[in-house]
Amino acid sequence: MPTEEHHHHGPVIHGGVHNSQLAWNNRNVTQNLAHTEQVAPGFEAVAEVVAEVKRQLGSLGLPEADARDARETADAVLAEVVKPEPDRGIVRKGLTALKGLLAQLAMGLLTGAREGAVETGKELVHALSQLPL
Repeated sequence: MPTEEHHHHGPVIHGGVHNSQLAWNNRNVTQNLAHTEQVAPGFEAVAEVVAEVKRQLGSLGLPEADARDARETADAVLAEVVKPEPDRGIVRKGLTALKGLLAQLAMGLLTGAREGAVETGKELVHALSQLPL
């Protein structure tokens, strides 16, 4: 019984493909995929402050478990505020958790924090505390 032999000279994709980018036989490739979601009305400030918290996390020198928890909490809040009708309870709970973690940093209770992290922690706690929720 003869066998089939296939020679592929490029990518082979089995199954569905959604929002994918593919390049081959190129010397230089630059690909960008932008994903933008609309923040629900009234939650713009929340999204802005939580995104700033996420941006600052890497530079604070938090213990890895605390940094991971903060990232996951920030992601959960950001996922909620892009829903057509965000659950304010989920948002408040996430903001409270972020404030609690950053308050420990702001008070100098977390070991391993980088220089300047205490002041940044204070600024972020203040920004989170000013949100109208």
